[in-house]
Amino acid sequence: MIKINIKKIISLSLLSFFAVGLFGAGKLEPNTNNNKKEKEKSEVSVELNELNTFVIIENEGPHVLDPHLTSHSDDSQILTGLYEGLFSYNPSTLEPVPGISSGYKVARDKKRWTFTINPKAKFSDGTQITAEDVRRTWIKLLSTKNAPYSSLLDVIEGAKEFRTGTGKEEDVGIYATSKDVLLIHLCKPANYLPKLFCHPAFAIISDKPNVFSGPYVIAEQKDKTLVLKKNRNYWDKDKVEIEQITFIQSNNGDENTYYYNTGMVDWISGTANYTKLINQKSFVYNALFGTSYLFFKIGDRHVGDNKIWENKKFRQALLEAVPWDGIRKDLYFPAETFVYPLQGYPVIEGFSYTDKIEAGKLIDAAKKEAGISAETKISITLEIPEFGLSDNDIKLLKDSWGELGVEVSVLKIPGAVYYESIGSSKSDMFSYSWIGDFADPLAFLELFRSDSSLNDSGWKNSEFDRLLDEAASCSDSERYKLLGQAESILLDDYMIIPINHNMSMNVINLEGISGWSPNAFDIHPLKYLKKKKIPSKVPNII
Repeated sequence: MIKINIKKIISLSLLSFFAVGLFGAGKLEPNTNNNKKEKEKSEVSVELNELNTFVIIENEGPHVLDPHLTSHSDDSQILTGLYEGLFSYNPSTLEPVPGISSGYKVARDKKRWTFTINPKAKFSDGTQITAEDVRRTWIKLLSTKNAPYSSLLDVIEGAKEFRTGTGKEEDVGIYATSKDVLLIHLCKPANYLPKLFCHPAFAIISDKPNVFSGPYVIAEQKDKTLVLKKNRNYWDKDKVEIEQITFIQSNNGDENTYYYNTGMVDWISGTANYTKLINQKSFVYNALFGTSYLFFKIGDRHVGDNKIWENKKFRQALLEAVPWDGIRKDLYFPAETFVYPLQGYPVIEGFSYTDKIEAGKLIDAAKKEAGISAETKISITLEIPEFGLSDNDIKLLKDSWGELGVEVSVLKIPGAVYYESIGSSKSDMFSYSWIGDFADPLAFLELFRSDSSLNDSGWKNSEFDRLLDEAASCSDSERYKLLGQAESILLDDYMIIPINHNMSMNVINLEGISGWSPNAFDIHPLKYLKKKKIPSKVPNII
């Protein structure tokens, strides 16, 4: 049972070093190391108590803790503790704060950026982090096949060519001009770079295994438990108060809530039974900088035999028939457009009107144009993760599209492998939930840029690409206007069905914990977590 497993996990991986009781005092003894120099680099032991240990319950699923390969938010949360880039997120505002970089300058033409590497920055094995480490890391990212975020470096001279195999490494505009100076040459201005470089995909990685650049290192990883301990060589270690963080995976909401109520768990980022919380103020929810939507896969990304949905008119017919009110019923944050509406971003005309008569006319015209008889039924295969759409939503779509003569097949794929399987899937339409990686509309629109490594749809539009390129060198107000025009082009091509803007739900006592704030990414850098006071004694719960 999960209950037994969690108790065993807590007692073995989190509290096995305690001499007395659940929260007694004790010492965490590091692994023996015969290398005298290595011993001198770290403390022999560290006191563990309930104020400097932290337990987090997350949803079940395998982790990919390679910053170059993952695009999952659960992975990103852990990676904020293991790796650091030139910048990191402010825990409240998400604005960039200095990380491995201690400062930067931008040339007058806005296309040359010079970063100074923090002289105190070291990897967890004690070796200095240099400008060459940054260059090496980003070159590795560009050369990693299927790295989801690699195309975001295409703004650097020669990066796209090297990434796509048409250029050479030495032509990439990333230069370590000295031990502590990194220079990058851009193809075009990109004032969003500091925000972008907060993302774990651009963090600095050692060329040695199990060596980290962030405030924590992996102490233990097995089954459904991951234990992190403080990195003694981290440049800002004096501001890291939590000595040990344990992640436990469980999808049992009742038992997760029980362990939170009894003080054995500090934060539930996964499944919980919110009605059973003793402290209802612990339930923290807010809108995310994200959108859940359905999208078609076409062009060279569509590997199936059904080519009907390449035709815009067939796609338009489906969207005209979507029962928008039913699909969005009871949603906290229904979405009519794709990009989350940032302040200053133009209001875009979205999808909210269902017109079955127009939908019927459109599909009849599309069939005639394609040489398909009016009586012939056509098919579409919709692939979703488990729990990606409710049974009611699926029925609404099947019924509405069935009236048009469209037979809908639904494939449900385990969530742990769903996103990785999209590229090779022969299905026609997919469900997606996307949280922007930096506070900018480009974080969404990049998913549909023609040559983006994030583009799973296969959709390509030269005018869309041109607007994104032009926006890179404009002021924010003009930039948002151009990006809004780009989003309109995407919507006018009927490639996506926006459903809702995502929301985050967490269980955490913000009266007793600081360094954690609700935010639009639901990312909470681990280095800032602090316990403000000793939790009250465990209540008598029956």
